[in-house]
Amino acid sequence: MSADCRGKWGAVGSDSVVAERGVVTVFASIIVSALLWSVALTRLRRWRNSRSVLTLGTAVVFIFMALHTTVNLGAVDRLISEAVGVANATSAVKHGIFFGICLGASIIIVALRVPDVDRQRRWIAPLSVGATAATAVAVALFFSAEDAPQATDGYQFDELYVHLPGYAESAAFVMGVAAVLCTVITVVVLLGWDLGTPSGRGLAILACGVAVLASYAWIRGGYIVAARLGWVETSTYALDLTTQLALIGAVLTTLGLLWSSIEGIFRSQKQRRDFAELYTVVVKERWPGVVRDSWTSFDPSRRTADRASEVLDALSMQADADKLPEHGSPATPESVARWVDTGESGGIGIDGLRPPGGFDAVKWVRAVGRAFEDLRARGEAEMQK
Repeated sequence: MSADCRGKWGAVGSDSVVAERGVVTVFASIIVSALLWSVALTRLRRWRNSRSVLTLGTAVVFIFMALHTTVNLGAVDRLISEAVGVANATSAVKHGIFFGICLGASIIIVALRVPDVDRQRRWIAPLSVGATAATAVAVALFFSAEDAPQATDGYQFDELYVHLPGYAESAAFVMGVAAVLCTVITVVVLLGWDLGTPSGRGLAILACGVAVLASYAWIRGGYIVAARLGWVETSTYALDLTTQLALIGAVLTTLGLLWSSIEGIFRSQKQRRDFAELYTVVVKERWPGVVRDSWTSFDPSRRTADRASEVLDALSMQADADKLPEHGSPATPESVARWVDTGESGGIGIDGLRPPGGFDAVKWVRAVGRAFEDLRARGEAEMQK
């Protein structure tokens, strides 16, 4: 930016400070963008398999969050503006991206508050139309402003221009919608969580994150309006504060949306540890042909369920090899574990290898796996004596 432009629009600080901030921002944005794109594509794949409205809303949120962090890169910011042919046009693009995040959040609200799946899906079209209309309003207001020199990044744009006519109305409109929506989401989530479940704990974290984002939107929107009307002097304090709030809110919101999956990963790992030794013996060593192709699945619960099913398939193969009868004595986890370890069936039949009433495949295989591990541990202890 030339000296004349600096004099017209105001100084932005020393070059060294700007450069240092730019380097940190670039690396942070690249890392965050890569993580968000990875999560977004994972959620999109899950939605294609499940067609869940909640998963769709989550996928939309992560896709637009990933887009936002990507266009925040200074080089990408300037590239978009050059492609559009209007200085600072990327800030208008960000308004559209922001309403994309709002669309995903709105879909999540519908999924949480509307129990019927068909009714949930009927909300998607009007919400999409509303987000598109809001984007059109924000962009129209933005391009009604007088041209200003190209800023180096979004932060500098806000620092220099966000209080000017056109830019201020556009930004205030976006912040107003975000403030109201985030406040509504916070209230909705607070009414619907249950700390006794993984999804409920995720909603609790999500509520905290969205509440912080609501504070960000109210404060930044208030500052923009006040600066536009001349009630306050332009300052970077509100921008710096809200930038920090936005980061904290985004982290908490992302963590809340992912919490159920994070717990699912650790829960599935613990479940598989319960029958790891049994799995090694009956599947890997005796009947490797029963292995399924879900090892690369993104869903840890599916991987665990398939590993348990592989154990049951292997036990069935072993029963055929040992010529167990179709019907036999009632089986317990201990009797099944003893048969696997010693070959002594104790009168159990093939029907005894199936999960009894009140047990799903994972729960039953875990019980047998723990019994098998205890049996082998006792055997090793006796041998050492």
